[in-house]
Amino acid sequence: MDTVPETSVWTAFCLVALGLALWRPGAGRLVLGIFFIIMAVGVNVVFVLAAPDGFVDLGTSAPLLSPWGWVFEHVVAKAPAVFGLLVASYEVTIGLMMMKGGRWGSLGLVGGIVFLLVIAPLGPWTVPNLIMAAALGAILLRDPRLPSSLRDFSSGPPDARRVHLGKDSAQQGVPAS
Repeated sequence: MDTVPETSVWTAFCLVALGLALWRPGAGRLVLGIFFIIMAVGVNVVFVLAAPDGFVDLGTSAPLLSPWGWVFEHVVAKAPAVFGLLVASYEVTIGLMMMKGGRWGSLGLVGGIVFLLVIAPLGPWTVPNLIMAAALGAILLRDPRLPSSLRDFSSGPPDARRVHLGKDSAQQGVPAS
């Protein structure tokens, strides 16, 4: 099964998504939320209706980690249509959460990262999902509503002269007045 052309297109799409996430995180969050919904309905639901056993093949044809092949062969194979609909439901949910923004948007981004990391080892064609997960992570870390401790982490190492104490900071070696 030659998947190089598809994998190249998917890699390019993931790189564009990463660029958008870094350039305009708000737009990236919206676009990727819509993308998750489109993938759920346009790919997974259609896959369930047309060839539900294809979900088993997806996880058993070239898994990069052997447990994934076992899960698809022994768990997913028992009810591939149910599995596909559960995956599609999850994707729609996290896509809507991403689009909503705020705390729900952050949870949707985390859910998307988890989803992409879980499916990345399905085969060589899913490895670019790691780039898409990085795009979601970039959006998440640039969110101004993120707790300051995580925002500080995303902006690089803390200033060596300052000790971060939650909302307050104090100069090291300078007595409080």
